[in-house]
Amino acid sequence: MTSEADEYAFLWNGTEDGWVVIRTTAGEAIYNTRTQRALLIEDNALATRVIALMREHDRPFLDHIP
Repeated sequence: MTSEADEYAFLWNGTEDGWVVIRTTAGEAIYNTRTQRALLIEDNALATRVIALMREHDRPFLDHIP
């Protein structure tokens, strides 16, 4: 894991609940089901890496916002 991605570990390590990835026609989005807010990572390569890490840590991937 890169140090850049380390700052996003809260998405998969259990320190913050509710983080999922929503699959959309425009791509994948990081979303918190508890706060109902999306997380924008402006660096596309970093966002792709963070989403891959969420997948590796078995975070939910959903087809719609619950």
